[in-house]
Amino acid sequence: MHIAYFITSHGYGHGVRTTAIANCFSADVKITFRTLLPERFFSEELNRQYSVQEARYDCGCLQSDGVTVDINATLDCYRKIAHNNRENLKKEIRWCAEQKVDLIVSDITPFAFEIAKHSNIPSVAVTNFTWYDIYAQYLSSSPSFKPYLEEILEQYSYADLCIALQPSMEMNFFRKKTEVPVTGRIGRNRRDDVLSHYKIDNNKKLGLIYTGDFGMNSANWQKLNCFSDWEFLGLYQLPTNPSNFHLLDKKNFPYQDLVSSVDCVISKIGYGVVSECFLNGTPLIYLPRKHFAEYPVLEKAVQKWGMGYCLSQEQYYSLQWIDALNYVTQKGKCTPMTCSGAPVAAKLIQSIV
Repeated sequence: MHIAYFITSHGYGHGVRTTAIANCFSADVKITFRTLLPERFFSEELNRQYSVQEARYDCGCLQSDGVTVDINATLDCYRKIAHNNRENLKKEIRWCAEQKVDLIVSDITPFAFEIAKHSNIPSVAVTNFTWYDIYAQYLSSSPSFKPYLEEILEQYSYADLCIALQPSMEMNFFRKKTEVPVTGRIGRNRRDDVLSHYKIDNNKKLGLIYTGDFGMNSANWQKLNCFSDWEFLGLYQLPTNPSNFHLLDKKNFPYQDLVSSVDCVISKIGYGVVSECFLNGTPLIYLPRKHFAEYPVLEKAVQKWGMGYCLSQEQYYSLQWIDALNYVTQKGKCTPMTCSGAPVAAKLIQSIV
């Protein structure tokens, strides 16, 4: 079986859950990823054969920082990409035929399902939300985008199945929908290794800061030094150099192992962060996201879980974190959720053909 797997051009979270699922496919499944994500990401995340073709079929949300969406820039960008997609449809159909593609899977590029329909290939959506859900909220400020929104909705309707990763939005416009459990990576607690590698005292608390590609440079990061009981880790360099912040290298510690090893994660709220905190039993300190329709669903799930603490944007950027850090210290870590939906999703995908 040859699967063409389309991954949206919106950060690494979609890629993380995609690779978690792809690692569960049978060894005889051939996978070609069509995405802007770099090859090095897949080499870090996958333990199987694969190929990557650089391609862009959507733009997700364009952001000025980790939580702020530039609505006009996003919709303008999508208009241009949608035009290019229409011009390239025949070329994409030809590629599928030449490569003997048996199945198209998408998280959650709309155009992928149009390619599948015109290629007479079954298709599967794998997601917790869609770009229709997101962009529909922007229509009031840009009514001229309505034809593009209607096109996106029609493209999603072509999918043979939607695998809804919990917690998910309703997405009732898909013809058929199957829910699967929280999907992400389950890490290994390597706290002692982390403390030793970064020469951190055993009595310190560990916080994992995730700012994402867009960064949050306006935060008063130097104030991390005020939290003397804590040491902080992160994948992205901060604009200042607080003495209790340690820049990580994923070659030493896979991200899911870090989530499992720390006392809390401090991040914007997104599916990848939420799912891996759930699966590793790690408290989450988060800040709100405006203009992103999945946020209320994710926050509701976090609050029901009982291990989340919401900071206002002002509190986050000014590093007024003491109440949040005290809260997660008091809570401690919890029992991880027992099962990732990744193998369930992989089995469903393979059953389509």
